[in-house]
Amino acid sequence: MAFFTNKGIQIAGIAAAVPDNFVPASSFQERFGEEAVQKFSESTGIRSIYNALPDQTASDLAYAAAEELFRRTGADKEKIGVMVFVTQSPDYRRPSSACVLQKRLGLPVDCACVEVELGCSGFVYGMQTALSLMASGDAEYGLVMIGETASKLVDPMDKSIVMMYGDGGAAVLLKKEDGGVIRTLLKSDGSRYKAIVLPAGGFRDMNPGHERFVCSDGIERSLYDIFMDGTSVFSFSITDVPQTIREYLEKTETAADDYDVIVLHQANQFMLKQIVKRIKAPKERVPVSLDRYGNTGGISIPLTLCDKYGTEKAGTVRALMSGFGIGLSWGVFSAAIDTERVYPVIQTNHCYTEGRFEPGKY
Repeated sequence: MAFFTNKGIQIAGIAAAVPDNFVPASSFQERFGEEAVQKFSESTGIRSIYNALPDQTASDLAYAAAEELFRRTGADKEKIGVMVFVTQSPDYRRPSSACVLQKRLGLPVDCACVEVELGCSGFVYGMQTALSLMASGDAEYGLVMIGETASKLVDPMDKSIVMMYGDGGAAVLLKKEDGGVIRTLLKSDGSRYKAIVLPAGGFRDMNPGHERFVCSDGIERSLYDIFMDGTSVFSFSITDVPQTIREYLEKTETAADDYDVIVLHQANQFMLKQIVKRIKAPKERVPVSLDRYGNTGGISIPLTLCDKYGTEKAGTVRALMSGFGIGLSWGVFSAAIDTERVYPVIQTNHCYTEGRFEPGKY
C-alpha cells in the first residue's frame, strides 16, 4: 500500500484562477441543439465552464493563482525551496514548464522545481510529491501549482466532452510547522491506460494523419482528440474510488463523518452522488462546483475549496480530499485547512507573451 504520513508540514494558503472567458452551456445549443444540451446538463450537472483564451496556457492560469497566493499571504518567494507544477498541458515538449514558472515567479535558484504529468489525480499526487521533498530536505516553504487547458484538446464537435472540460489553475503554499499531519494514499492501474487517452503528438506517434474516424462510442474523432471510454471510467469512479476512500478511512481509523468537508474531484454529479453514497458521507459536507466550472481535472479540488471558503469562512476545518482519473490513477489525503487562508477564485486574461517563439528569433 502506497501510504504516506507527513508530519510537521501544513497548508498555509490556497488560491485558484479561471480564464476570463465564461462559456454557458446554452451557447452550445446552436451547435448541438437545445435538447442535446439540456440532456447533457441534466445528466452531468454542468451549466457552464470557463475556457482558456486562445493564447492562454495552463502555466498562465497557475501563475495567476500563485501570484494571488503570494499577494494574499505575503509569503517571501525567496524562502520557497520546493516547487511542483502539475499539468498535462505544458507550454513546450521541452523544457519543463516548472522551470519557466520558476523564472516568471522569481523563485530562487535554490528552489527544486519538479513537473508532474498527471490529470484528475494530479492534485493529490502533486501534494505528496512536494510533501515528500520537504520532509527529507531543509525547505521551509513549498509551492504546489497545478494548471490545465484540456478544452484545447477536445474535438469541438464531440458533444460527449466539449461541454464538460473547464480550464483553470491553482496554487497551494506549504509551510513547515509543528502539529501538521497530512496522510496520503495513492494508487494507479496502468492496465487501463486506454480508458482516457490522446494518442497523437507524443513520441510514440508524433505526426499521424488528421483523418477522422468513428470511435467505439459512435463519435467521430482524430488521433489528436481526447478519447474517453465513458463506461469504463464511470465503473472505475464508482467502484475503485470509494473502495480506496474506505481503505483510507480504515487505515487512518476515521469515518467520513469525522471530516468537516469532503472534496471530491468534480467529474459529474451522478459520479459524486454514487461515491458519497458508497462511503456513507453526509452529503451536506460534500461541496459541488462543477455546475459553474465544469470538470477542471486536477484543479477541481483546490478550486472547489476556494469556491466554498473564499468568501464564507469556517475557521480551521478537517478536510478529506480525493482525486481520480486518467492513467488510471487516484488517491486520497486529508489535512487541516485554515479557511482564513483559502482565497476567492479569480478570473484572469493573463498570457505570457514572452514565451512564444518565432522562427529566426531564438
